[in-house]
Amino acid sequence: MKITRKERRFLLLALLSSPLPLGAQGVSLEIMTGSSLNFPTGLVVRQQGFPDLDLTAHYDTDPFGPGTPYYAFRALFWEGEEAWEVGMLHQRLFLKDPPPEIQYFAIHYGYNFFLFGRAFRMGDFRLHLDLGPILTSPDNTVRDMAYTTTGGLLGSGYHLSGFGITVGLSRNFPLSSRTFFLLDSTLASGWTWGVPIVNGSADVPNLSLHGRLGFGVNL
Repeated sequence: MKITRKERRFLLLALLSSPLPLGAQGVSLEIMTGSSLNFPTGLVVRQQGFPDLDLTAHYDTDPFGPGTPYYAFRALFWEGEEAWEVGMLHQRLFLKDPPPEIQYFAIHYGYNFFLFGRAFRMGDFRLHLDLGPILTSPDNTVRDMAYTTTGGLLGSGYHLSGFGITVGLSRNFPLSSRTFFLLDSTLASGWTWGVPIVNGSADVPNLSLHGRLGFGVNL
C-alpha cells in the first residue's frame, strides 16, 4: 500500500492528537482494507458569482485507485470485555454522472474519519461505536476551474470539514497466540461542509456501508 507524503502528514497529526487511555489490560492493533457502498446523499456546491448547485449525489469508492487505496486502522485498549478505541477510516468518494457544471468531483485523497469510541466483546463478535472529526482533501473541477489541494491543517492539504459517526461489527479469527485475521462490517455517516472548491465550497454528507478484512495483533 503506497502512502503519499500528504497522507503521512495526516497520520502523524492523527496520532499526535489521539487521546490514548491509560491503564489498559491489553492492547490490540488492527489494519484493514475493503470497500464501501455509498447511498445517495445531497450535495450542495456554492461558487462565487454563480447559482448554487443542489443535487442528489451518487458516489463510487474505487477502493484501489487512483490515489491512496481504501484502508482503515484502529487501536483498542481493553479492560475486561470492554475497550476504548481510536482509529481512522480512509473513505474515498468519486461523483458519478455529474451535471455539466461539474467536470470532476472527488475526495479520493481522503474523506477521513478520525475516530474515538468504545468496543464491546459479544461472544465471538465485537461491537464498535465511534465518532469524531472528518478531514477532507478534495480534488475537483467546477465550471472549468480546477482546485489544487493547498493549506489546511499544518499545511498538509487536509481540511477540518465536519464530523462523523460509525457503528461496526467485527469478528476475529486467530492465526497464532497473538495474531488474528478479522472481518468487519461498518455503517458510517458523515456530515461535512466547507469542502473547498475554487472560489467556493461544497457540503458533502455521506452515508455508506463498509465491508472490510484485515490483520491484527494482540500486544
